[in-house]
Amino acid sequence: MLVKPLLSDLVKNEKLLNLYLLYLRLGWEHYTKKGISTEIKAEKIRLLEKAIRRGCKLKSNLVCQLEQEFLRENLSLYLLLEPLAAWRYLATGKLPTSEAQMSDVLGNIISPLARLLMVLNDETPSTYLPMQSMLTALILLQMLQDKDVFLQKLKWRKKRQLSKLRGLCRDGSVILSVVKTKRVKYRLVVLLNSLVLLTEKYAKNEQLTIEFLDAVRIFVYSICQFLFVKKQTVTKKGI
Repeated sequence: MLVKPLLSDLVKNEKLLNLYLLYLRLGWEHYTKKGISTEIKAEKIRLLEKAIRRGCKLKSNLVCQLEQEFLRENLSLYLLLEPLAAWRYLATGKLPTSEAQMSDVLGNIISPLARLLMVLNDETPSTYLPMQSMLTALILLQMLQDKDVFLQKLKWRKKRQLSKLRGLCRDGSVILSVVKTKRVKYRLVVLLNSLVLLTEKYAKNEQLTIEFLDAVRIFVYSICQFLFVKKQTVTKKGI
């Protein structure tokens, strides 16, 4: 699993991050699961939306726990509602046949996660899109490694996959010049360099793991970038 280890240092409220990642994972797994009719899945989504909007009363329920954490952090419940659009698509049994369709579905999952991470760090909206780019690269790497069924209908040659991953890393690197706090900046530098390294490992058909020497390389590159990438204003970057 690539996602959770690489994101765990980004927020102080690790409980909320773990609950939200679990919420996204369980939803994805449930609504792609075969053997359950489209009608039943659609009804479950309707009931889930109703529970989120009205407030869940079962304290042991995952949604209830998330709502309590959201209340503590003063977060909008829309972050719980937005992934439902992706799950509705998955519940129909459809799979994307184009990169645009894939990006639309993943965007409904990844965009709220990116905003959650940045809001928890008191960062500005200028960080949301580059954060989303990095998260998309991370999740695509995970899916490609797992040969996820979600990607099976895409006519997506490896050259195009690598172009997409490298482009996402490049788009994500913008965040280093607009992020406010040094603590968050360093952790984002580490995430970015981890993504670049994992992308190159994927290009070489190597296992997507970070070994000791890889961690040393990431640390050295990250220190250099942290020291030399200067903060720029939102206006100057044109974001």
